Amino acid sequence: MQRFFYFCKRWHNAYAVTKSKLGIYVISLAGVDVIDYVRRAMPRVILSMDHNLETWRQVKQISPNTLLVGRYYLDDGDQVYFDQPEVRATEFFTKIKPDAEKMRGVYDAWMGYNETVLNNDVEARRLSRFYAHWGKLMREADLRSAAYSFASGTPAAGFPYPDGSCCEPNYWEFLTDGLRECDYLSLHEYSAPLMRTAQGYLCLRYRHVWDILPEDARRPIIITETGIDGGVIPGGQDAQKGWKFFTNEDGYLNELKWYDDNLRADEYVAGATIFSLNPWGIQGSFGIDRADKIRDYIGAGGAPPPIPPPTLEEAVIQTAESVPWMPVNNTAALWKYAQQNGLQDQQTDEIHFLYDGEEYIAQVFNLGVAYVKVGDWNNIKMIPK
Repeated sequence: MQRFFYFCKRWHNAYAVTKSKLGIYVISLAGVDVIDYVRRAMPRVILSMDHNLETWRQVKQISPNTLLVGRYYLDDGDQVYFDQPEVRATEFFTKIKPDAEKMRGVYDAWMGYNETVLNNDVEARRLSRFYAHWGKLMREADLRSAAYSFASGTPAAGFPYPDGSCCEPNYWEFLTDGLRECDYLSLHEYSAPLMRTAQGYLCLRYRHVWDILPEDARRPIIITETGIDGGVIPGGQDAQKGWKFFTNEDGYLNELKWYDDNLRADEYVAGATIFSLNPWGIQGSFGIDRADKIRDYIGAGGAPPPIPPPTLEEAVIQTAESVPWMPVNNTAALWKYAQQNGLQDQQTDEIHFLYDGEEYIAQVFNLGVAYVKVGDWNNIKMIPK
């Protein structure tokens, strides 16, 4: 079954300019008050590596429309896929499954491997096989999946080389099968010294990816890590230096607002998590746990809107379940009479009423109203419309 992207236009038009698409990345619940943060900010999206059921259940009670994404941590050396993609996908699914079951009904999706590096098209094809199989396993278990989570500026996507010559490979053409079987596309976008530095190649790269993907492989995008990260600066001397090495809170907020304005212009982006709520990196320079201005900016729009379904099929089911369904009893006497006499489709359920102390049933069809005294099933009558 093909799985198509769907977002509700009315949802986008009503909320895009009023609620930030920024959220938070939570490495650990230790040392941070995530409950208070969510109560104040009600972020659009949160990524969690700490799967404490009670805490995240409280978060969902406070902000039920916040998109919660879980990440199962693996060391880089354990993120294997190349030798046997389907086998490795099954192994990864098996590892995730206990936590996924524990968090069922609280987490809305799970991230896959973190920042896989692709060096050639063979690796891209095999990684796609990994995600295609993992996505199928997740769907069969009624769990949603977010594919890829590539590092900022990766993988190669057909951009010109730095010297201006054309062009680097485009590995996305080999990654589409993995996306078709998953629910979301997860990407990381950082830059430095400003978030808008090298925009389009680093931050906002997702737009190029969206444009070059075939329509049936497009999925709602979650930027599962974003911010200012010196690691993108060539040379490596600024690795693990977060925003505090490059600006103050006002400056960082200005960059986040710029990024958020762009996110909100693109309805296919579900949101972006700032890395991270916890202090991390050199001198804890990534942490925003004490950046109250950033928290209050995220919270300014109030509660986030309902989470749009990632696929057309889920949108159809959600829409259908939002209204009362008309019961159809195709063994009932009135229904059978209507079919035999060409009254076409029913327009109401059976309607019970009393007349002269006797119980009757009536039912409206396209071409008439059928009625009968209860128990006198062989004496059904009809009034033409």
